[in-house]
Amino acid sequence: MPNKKILIIAPAWIGDLVISASFMKALKNNQNNSIDILVNSNLLHLANVIPGIRKVIASETEHGRLSLIYRIKKGLSLRSEQYDECYILTNSYKSAIIPMVARIKKRISYLGELRFGLINIIKKPIEKSLGMVNRYLHLIDQKYSDKVKPIFDINTNKELIFNKFKFSGKYIVFCPDAEYGPSKRWPTNKWLNLANELSRLYKVIILGLDTSISDAFRPLESEKIINLIGKTNLLEVMEIIAASEGVISNDSGLMHISASLDKKIIALYGSSCPTYTPPLISKEKRDIIYKDLDCSPCFKRVCPLGHTKCLNDIKVNEVKQSVTKLFQ
Repeated sequence: MPNKKILIIAPAWIGDLVISASFMKALKNNQNNSIDILVNSNLLHLANVIPGIRKVIASETEHGRLSLIYRIKKGLSLRSEQYDECYILTNSYKSAIIPMVARIKKRISYLGELRFGLINIIKKPIEKSLGMVNRYLHLIDQKYSDKVKPIFDINTNKELIFNKFKFSGKYIVFCPDAEYGPSKRWPTNKWLNLANELSRLYKVIILGLDTSISDAFRPLESEKIINLIGKTNLLEVMEIIAASEGVISNDSGLMHISASLDKKIIALYGSSCPTYTPPLISKEKRDIIYKDLDCSPCFKRVCPLGHTKCLNDIKVNEVKQSVTKLFQ
């Protein structure tokens, strides 16, 4: 019999959700717990491949929206589940409403946005330098180790992928997008130059959602440079990454997905920090390029100084050399 029935309020960003899978793995390993997660509906494909979860519950809320009536109704609908505990992995006031309405007796998290009453077991925050993964694990008084590394098992049918998207053979993946904002995106012209350089040796598949980046790549499209930006759902993205030789990515959700699929990664960091949100993969399988400027990390969506040197200072040849070192 399960020791506890637990609900987890999951993060709303792809990368944060991947990192939080370490917490879920540790919680499952700790005891024979029954774990459900409440997650934004746009992340269902990803949530459904996290091992050890009994049930994934969809939330139709959006970034930045209170949606109070919806949250109250959702909380009322969960009362019958009779959860023993709830861990709220986000900081926002609104994310703690559903567990309270659901009458979950133990609601565990950090205080966040002054959530007195909504959170009734308040944990003291840890230093940011210890990383996001340890911020989650600290809620159950644990620290990160390889034992709780998030590994997702994707059953990829290469032939189905090749037939649907009209390519075949070995390939590497580019992830030039970052939903958070431009201060996490290596300049598009550098991605274009890198694609031209690497297409002499590799087939390059470009993934993401940003239509402006897709438009920039369109003139380069060929049998060696395949632009799939905006043409895939999240599950298809995971399947394409899982079957690849490796990934070059900004610090983004797709970078963290690549790590969870145990792929070789070259990670480009700008406004964020590789000690806070590193790809959770062995050092032998990753190369992090980060300039560590005096103004870094600022964690801003847009460079407050207007120059984005943290990314502009990363040279195409530097990334190309990293590819040679890591992928060959």
